[in-house]
Order: sequence, then C-alpha cells, then structure tokens
Amino acid sequence: MAITDKRSPWQDEFSVPSISDLRMDLPVPAAELFDVARDFLNAREGILESLRWYGDCWFWAVTYFLEGEDTAEDEPVAIIVPAPDNLQIAAPLDQEFVSQLNTRRMKRAIRDGLELASEPYSTKWAVWPVTAKNMLDEVTALLTQRMNWLQGT
Repeated sequence: MAITDKRSPWQDEFSVPSISDLRMDLPVPAAELFDVARDFLNAREGILESLRWYGDCWFWAVTYFLEGEDTAEDEPVAIIVPAPDNLQIAAPLDQEFVSQLNTRRMKRAIRDGLELASEPYSTKWAVWPVTAKNMLDEVTALLTQRMNWLQGT
C-alpha cells in the first residue's frame, strides 16, 4: 500500500485552489466563520475578492482589494488566511490609521493583533485569529473603520 502525501490545496503553491477547496479543509466552526467573513467583505461596495499566494507564512489567502487597484501590485484591504488549524484575518495598516484609533475600548485580542502593525515590529500587518463569532464581529468592526478611512467616507 503506497502512502500518499496529499498536500492541502491551501499549501499547494503550484495549483491555484478554488475558494470552495480552501473552505473544504476547514473544520465546521471555522468554515462557518470563513463564510461570514467572506460575506461581510464581499458585501462592501468597491471591494473585489481574489486569491493570492503569500508563501510559506500564509500560503493561499482570499484577498480583498479596493476596486480600481492593481491586484498584482497593490496591498489588499484585508485577507482571510484559511489555515485549517488557525483561521486568521490580516490587514496591512498604515501608522496614520492606527494612531487615530481609540484602542482603550477594544478587546485585548484586537489590540494584540494591532500591536503587530506597530513599532517595534518591522511589519505593518495586523493579524487576528478568528476562533469565535464575537471575535469576528470585533475584527469586522475594525475593518469597516479601515475601509471607510481608505475610501474617505
């Protein structure tokens, strides 16, 4: 009997997966949160969904860009990382945006994700694990603020 080393569609750099392929690898609670996150981002006016390879860190991610941006060159508004063991949402955040946020009223998990996009870290990517609906609600509220800020509304 041969042992097959079937790679997850999420990790296979050489084969662009479908979104349903990525969803299929998620456990049921994470798949439901994945659907809610996608619905939220796809419902936003002026946002386009695509897939992008992010290397050995995030592998394939569902990316969201402002309409009219060059999806090959520009940074996304947000990404959903469909890691089977750790569903995440990440977003590149400008210091100008982060500095105007009132973080005192935010939950600890949201502040922790924001810290990754601040000094002394050398990245501007904020990252949040999405483990429950209330956490997703907090992240989407922050993403709404960011998209309003980016779109000047």
